[in-house]
Amino acid sequence: MDIDADQLEARLMSHGVYVTSLDVEVDSLAITYESVTAGQTGAVPHREVGRVINVVRDLAESPVAIRGTVTDLDDDLVGDWHAEADWLRALEAGDLSEVEFSQRVLETIDHA
Repeated sequence: MDIDADQLEARLMSHGVYVTSLDVEVDSLAITYESVTAGQTGAVPHREVGRVINVVRDLAESPVAIRGTVTDLDDDLVGDWHAEADWLRALEAGDLSEVEFSQRVLETIDHA
């Protein structure tokens, strides 16, 4: 996968998502980020998960697995989540609706 890490970080920062670690592989992306909202609620913010996925979708050449780890501003773990590359491919092909895709991702959230 060819993704511009600086562009990804800048786009996410504009949404209050601050990347602290990024591991880009050929078919996957692992991202750790600080969330202002997570610090206020103590939970992984669903809207931010969607923003991360949408920004990666916009910038990646093809669907990749995405693994997110969310911390608060004190670097305390809030939780993690993931989206499988197959789900993204099915979404792009129209075999999976946005609602179905979102539900699958939300079901993966594991709060610390």
